Amino acid sequence: MNGSAASRGISRRTVTAGVLAGIAATAVKPANTARAAAADGWVTVWEDQFSGGALDPGSWSTIVGGGQTDLRDQQYNDAGMVFLDGQNLVLKARKEPANGFAYRAGSITTRGKRVLGPHGRLTTRQYLTTGTGVGVGVCLFGEDIDSVGWPQCGEIDATEIALGRPGAPFGSIHGPGYSGASPISGTYSGPLDTVANRWVEHTLEWSPSEISWAIDGQVYHSATPTDPRAAGGWPFDRAFFVQIVVTVGSWASGDVDLADWPVAADGVPEFSAVIDLIRFEQRSA
Repeated sequence: MNGSAASRGISRRTVTAGVLAGIAATAVKPANTARAAAADGWVTVWEDQFSGGALDPGSWSTIVGGGQTDLRDQQYNDAGMVFLDGQNLVLKARKEPANGFAYRAGSITTRGKRVLGPHGRLTTRQYLTTGTGVGVGVCLFGEDIDSVGWPQCGEIDATEIALGRPGAPFGSIHGPGYSGASPISGTYSGPLDTVANRWVEHTLEWSPSEISWAIDGQVYHSATPTDPRAAGGWPFDRAFFVQIVVTVGSWASGDVDLADWPVAADGVPEFSAVIDLIRFEQRSA
């Protein structure tokens, strides 16, 4: 990882009580974050600061439909749970039934609209409320998933967070022979004791020789094509699309306990994932 968040010109936002499921994200946008070229050799090729009134239709679609029953998901993916407040993307999960599912939740994807790479640096800044049983992931999938299937297409989980274990985010790759419950994965172990109720920067650095994961500039996991577990193939030298997902009650996110969920103004338990930035950079020539 090349430098801390501060050295890359990224300032923290503060979060105060308000309307976003018990919080309101407020602060000044970092100055000139859409850099043409950075001093550390990275060039921004795509960035979304979610500063408009709606998702950029050239990059994003909302994910709609039932959760994955093989993963025990209990949420209905509902476009009504995706919001922009003028300076942030807000993805919610609510204890509210929809189409046979006990929860409604919001997720988005660039599938069919925008691909990243191959290779580069992906950064997201997130503020997550508490919410045991909720999972939040920033996940990349090979754009050829329809033709070759999963996991042959490759999957890079830039970050996965189970809010029942908010001090242990993890990053993983899935490929042929190392997928599902047996990915190549690593778990963050500090210095933050929780990623809930604070702004946190997650960074994935992806090259032909290594993929690494960092939180607030601290690398906590790396994977290489020479890992014996990857002997079945290394499908990461291709373009990927990205999804930002919220799940409820899956195998990864764990059992739901509503005791620590924020409560919305209408009395419904409601989790919020607030994201103010996604940026993809590549090395300058």
